[in-house]
Amino acid sequence: MPPFYDLIFQRKGELQTETVQVADAAQAWRLGRERYPHCIRGVVRRDAGRDGSAAEPSKRR
Repeated sequence: MPPFYDLIFQRKGELQTETVQVADAAQAWRLGRERYPHCIRGVVRRDAGRDGSAAEPSKRR
């Protein structure tokens, strides 16, 4: 099962997120640029690991 990523975008001065399930961070960025071409701000991988870590930032491509 592919991991979950939060797309972070800005609308009307407010940061908002949308969770998507894709293969990797590059695919999450592509999807974010498709859906929010002028307001995508970041992508964060959600990790439901046993150690309690919640998210891991990705590198912008």
